[in-house]
Amino acid sequence: MTTLIKEKEWKKYILAALLFTIIFVVLEVAPMIASTSKLPYDNGVIAKEEAVNRATAFAETLTGRTVERAHAFHQSDKLLNGYLAKEKLIEQYVNEYDEKLPTDTFQVNVTFGDGGTGFLYVHMYTGEVVAWNMLPDESMPSDQLQKTVIAELMLERGLRGVGVEDIWLADNGSWVADLPDYKIGEAELQVTARTATIQNKPVVTQFKPVFHAPDGYIQYVKKQDFWAGVLTGVGYLLMSIVLCILAIIYAILYRKHTSFKYGILLTVVFLIAYIIMNVNMLDGIRASSGEDYMGEGVIVFTVLLTLLMTIPMAGSVYISIVAGDGLWKAQGFHVWPRFREAGYGQYVWRSMGLAYLLALIMLGLQPIIFRALEAIIGTWGTSDVTMSPYNMKLLWLMPVLAWAAAISEEAVFRFFGIGLFRRWFRHSFAAAILPTLFWALGHVMYPFYPSTTRLIELMIIGLLFSFIFIKYGFITAMFTHAIFNSVAVGSSLFMVGNTADMISAIFFIVLPVLIAYVIKKWHEKRVGGTPAVPPGMPDPSSRL
Repeated sequence: MTTLIKEKEWKKYILAALLFTIIFVVLEVAPMIASTSKLPYDNGVIAKEEAVNRATAFAETLTGRTVERAHAFHQSDKLLNGYLAKEKLIEQYVNEYDEKLPTDTFQVNVTFGDGGTGFLYVHMYTGEVVAWNMLPDESMPSDQLQKTVIAELMLERGLRGVGVEDIWLADNGSWVADLPDYKIGEAELQVTARTATIQNKPVVTQFKPVFHAPDGYIQYVKKQDFWAGVLTGVGYLLMSIVLCILAIIYAILYRKHTSFKYGILLTVVFLIAYIIMNVNMLDGIRASSGEDYMGEGVIVFTVLLTLLMTIPMAGSVYISIVAGDGLWKAQGFHVWPRFREAGYGQYVWRSMGLAYLLALIMLGLQPIIFRALEAIIGTWGTSDVTMSPYNMKLLWLMPVLAWAAAISEEAVFRFFGIGLFRRWFRHSFAAAILPTLFWALGHVMYPFYPSTTRLIELMIIGLLFSFIFIKYGFITAMFTHAIFNSVAVGSSLFMVGNTADMISAIFFIVLPVLIAYVIKKWHEKRVGGTPAVPPGMPDPSSRL
């Protein structure tokens, strides 16, 4: 049987788990709760259906046309949010401007029955339409009349200090007004507007007040995003392809040490989870495209492309499991016990228990790393609509991504990656460095700046995952990763979800307990629990 986990192993980590749980609550949970309590609104976020109704009524009143279709999703000003976070101006902005000029809205895309589209931005708490951009095919009033109605609308909306003479025509045909009296840090307010003649009356068909972050900040972010893209492309995508090719080669070379039956079930689970995850995130893709309207054909194509992309992803996971199994067995190590082995059910049960303690330690460690990076390199974060819980089609399924990531990343970068490099370097710690680097580079495009933030953070977290894998085996590492991700994702469901979403969050957090219990009982019934130690299968951590 496997001896990777001793009976009392959990005692080594119980105090650390308790300590880091407290740290996690103090540094992560409490600030999250406090940030919502500081919002100047009595109610919570309105439902998307209400946003659609408000936007539809507004669009039909403004244009005199009938809205045929409307769809709402979460939109966010990533640049401004990032600037406010960097300069620690979020609370000031919320108190001074958020009620009329929110950085986060529900963007509602509408299609009119007789042609034309529109984009409306609804306040997520008040339900007020705060900005819009209609694209009807209408004639234009005279320039003077256009400037007059725009100035009147700004006054009506509480934006003072701008007269008709202050409104100027931009090269793209929009009217622009700078409002220097409205300022947050170095970000200044600018209104972009257009008008059209509708039913013989001048109507403002575009009205978009936006605080523009300073040019220096914008250029810095662009540069950081560029290099993050390069690092992701070369360090993660390219190396993932290389690892996949090597996995195919080593699966063939070491086929006598493994079986091509291994990993099929886990690959199927990953495939289902990955498909659910990507289809569930379609609204995030819509949001990231801004006002580039996505028709039904584009959406269908995106779904089909996503489904096609899951095939090579699943193939990579499967072949990594087969090749990794062959590599570790050829080196005489037992990092993934099998169901037919005596003691397997007990090992899975102990793996699960240990995984919760280790995940709690890592959850507490992560905010410490971020605080340290904030002090040392000035780390800050911003919004990401692609991962917004408000953009999940079925929010209760959001934790599925926790398992998709845990299965694929532990299989490719730990089980196969470390096994491969250990074959080359003959040292477990040295073998963990490069796969951890490749894995970390796959996260540098997350909305944290400088872009090296997540690289540094995940090198630390990744090496801890590697230690867990080497010391306690693949199942423990996968459980730890899944719990770690499930708690992180589940916190979003607790903050913005309904009762069903919260139940789902709890279910996915405790899912390893259910899985381990079923496997343990099934194994005891089918194989029995009497241990029998097979020769020649040492603990890999003994040769760190």
